[in-house]
Amino acid sequence: MSASDLLRAKFHSDRQLALYAQHGFDSTLQASRQVASDIYAGLERVSWYSSCLIPQYHNICKELFAEDVRMARSIYSIYRYRDVIILMIKVYIDSIVADNKEGNQQSKIRHADTQIAGFSATYATSKMTKAAVILAISTSISKSDLVSSIVAQKISKRLPFYVMLTQAIGLEQNCALAARRLKSLDPKYYALLYELEVEMLYYYIEPIILKIIKATLHNYNIPYERAVEMIRREFNV
Repeated sequence: MSASDLLRAKFHSDRQLALYAQHGFDSTLQASRQVASDIYAGLERVSWYSSCLIPQYHNICKELFAEDVRMARSIYSIYRYRDVIILMIKVYIDSIVADNKEGNQQSKIRHADTQIAGFSATYATSKMTKAAVILAISTSISKSDLVSSIVAQKISKRLPFYVMLTQAIGLEQNCALAARRLKSLDPKYYALLYELEVEMLYYYIEPIILKIIKATLHNYNIPYERAVEMIRREFNV
């Protein structure tokens, strides 16, 4: 089951999914800690809603309700796009490759030995474009055990009915805070996700994006070939 499939199932309220068995999350303590974290985040967001009662904090109130709308649109996007996880990863990799910019001809694929998702071949430019390579790498990362485990950890929680609402609000709070972090960290990438109406889902891939940032740190707008090699090495794909 892909990471995007896990998200779809999550928002269908299928919280069982055998995720504990599938990913080794059978530790009650581990699950309880995640649930407690979500509940705390939910209570935090509920307290923020109280700002709506104070005139001088109406801007905060408007921001919260705007995030509610964006969250609804992001959930819809889980079903609108074929694989939203691949999409978000690909958009980020695209954004750090210098010669994706219109008119930049400095770096071209002339001949590349490519090994992605279990196949190996040598391609000339005419046979495999940069976009195809980036898509293949994004797909390989998305379908890796690391990504599936990260997404599963965030959604595999067994909850009693009376805390489900608080946990749901906490989930939105975590998504909203992650989106805010992204907006400060990388406004360009945030704007791209915002346009696609998926920025509230960044929470689910934040550890992956941070790994890519670490791999390409201080190398923004790097040549295509170097970016591909760094990312492949970081994720072993």
